Amino acid sequence: MNETGNYSGPFPVIELEGTSFFVNGYLMALVQVDKPENQLDLFDMMCLEDHYELWYDTDSKQVYDGPLTGEIPEQVKLFWFYPFDAMDPQGRNARLDETRPGWRKDFPTDLPVIQIAGKDFFVDERRKAFRDIENCWNMIYFADVFKRDGKTGIYIDTTVVQVPFPHEFDPFNPPAVFPEHIIFAEVPDGHQLATLLDLHQKQKLLSDNNEQNEQRKIGR
Repeated sequence: MNETGNYSGPFPVIELEGTSFFVNGYLMALVQVDKPENQLDLFDMMCLEDHYELWYDTDSKQVYDGPLTGEIPEQVKLFWFYPFDAMDPQGRNARLDETRPGWRKDFPTDLPVIQIAGKDFFVDERRKAFRDIENCWNMIYFADVFKRDGKTGIYIDTTVVQVPFPHEFDPFNPPAVFPEHIIFAEVPDGHQLATLLDLHQKQKLLSDNNEQNEQRKIGR
C-alpha cells in the first residue's frame, strides 16, 4: 500500500458492495484499497454520537450527494459504521500526536476497571461510558445498559466488542436465540457502580494523602 499522509498503517479493511476500503483514522476517511485517490471523507457522512452513516453510491464508489428525500436511487446504499477512531485507533493517535501533543491527558487511566465480554474497560464517569483500556476511542455508553431476567448488562457484538446496531439486533425485542456473535454481558448496576466509584475515590484520596505525607517527611 502507498503511504497516505505521515502514517502508513496498518489499517483495517471493510467491504462496501464488493469494493475494499481502508478505514484510515489518520485521515478520518475511507480510502479505496486499489484506488487510494478515492477517499470518502468522514465530514461528508452523518456523524452521530456513537456511529456514522454513509449514503454510498455503488456506481461512482463515492458519497451520494443527491437529496435524501423522496425516492433514493437504486444504486445508493446506506451503511452504518462505528467511529473511525475506534476502528483505527493507531491512525487517530498518530494524527493527534502530531497536531495536539498531550491529548492523552484527556483520557485518565486512574479509574475503576470492569470486564465486559472478557475485555477490560475503565468506568469513565465524565463520559458516562465504559472506555476500552486498550483503545480509548472505543466506548460503551451507560445508556445502553439493560435489565434482562433480573440481570444488568449490555448486548455486545463480540466481533467488535461494541453494542450491535439496532437494525441488526433489537435490544427491546431480542430473539429467543441470539446470533453466535451477540451475547448479553453483565455489568454492575447503578448502585454497584456508585459504590465502585466511591471506593475508588476514597482509595485515591488516601493514596494522595500518603504521598503528601511522604513528601513532607523528605522536606524536613
